[in-house]
Amino acid sequence: MDPQCFNNAKAEMVPETTAAAGFIASLLRTRGFLTEMQLQKFSKSLQEALADHYKQHWFPDRPQKGSGYRCIRINHEMDPLIGKSASRIGLSSQQLFHLLPKELTLWIDPFEVSYRIGEDGSTCVLYETEAPAASSASSSSSSSSNASAYNPMLMCKQQFLMGRRSPPKNYLMTVSS
Repeated sequence: MDPQCFNNAKAEMVPETTAAAGFIASLLRTRGFLTEMQLQKFSKSLQEALADHYKQHWFPDRPQKGSGYRCIRINHEMDPLIGKSASRIGLSSQQLFHLLPKELTLWIDPFEVSYRIGEDGSTCVLYETEAPAASSASSSSSSSSNASAYNPMLMCKQQFLMGRRSPPKNYLMTVSS
């Protein structure tokens, strides 16, 4: 893949990586342990790390492809992308384990970012927008429409208050016997 494709993929995922990094930063903010400047530096570092990590695994035409690769997970181990960004502001993995939920899953897919706290928690949507029509829409107009749809304050609690109680429309549930 040429460098121009990398730049386009990174630009396309800005709303999603911003929502994900902002959410993790908001979880850190609630403990009152970090300054606003540290939180901003962490968030920016995590956005860049996510974009770099996902650049070859971002498929807007098939959002579920690569979904497992784009899953951020804290469960007895700290996700390396979060750990690396936290180390840039002087936080150790041990401190992160005290500041963040013990179990957190964050799915970052094209057009949707959702999370679950705990193994049995509800899946909540942080960011969701419609995929642009595949017709004659130019990539610049679709990028601007995605960016304008981003609302960093639209959290799960607000979604619940607005009546959304179901998982995302592309959420897959498996049942084992």
